Amino acid sequence: MFGISSTEFVVILFVALLVVGPQQLPQVLRVCGRVYRKLNRFARNVSQVIDDTMYDADRIAAKAEAKLNETLAEKREEKDEKTDGK
Repeated sequence: MFGISSTEFVVILFVALLVVGPQQLPQVLRVCGRVYRKLNRFARNVSQVIDDTMYDADRIAAKAEAKLNETLAEKREEKDEKTDGK
């Protein structure tokens, strides 16, 4: 969890117990848990929005590329018709 070992976690809890006190520690831990869940949910939502935006951008780029290739093919055909007619 968070890239820390169990020993480091115990030390953090002990320091928190000394700083906050035994009566307020459960309340502080609940608040920390809520904040962590909200931040985690926010990060997931941001990630989802970015993924959706990238997907939409890829679809738009694919449509634009297809239209460009179609237009270039039409231009080549027109050019070939002009050169064949001369």
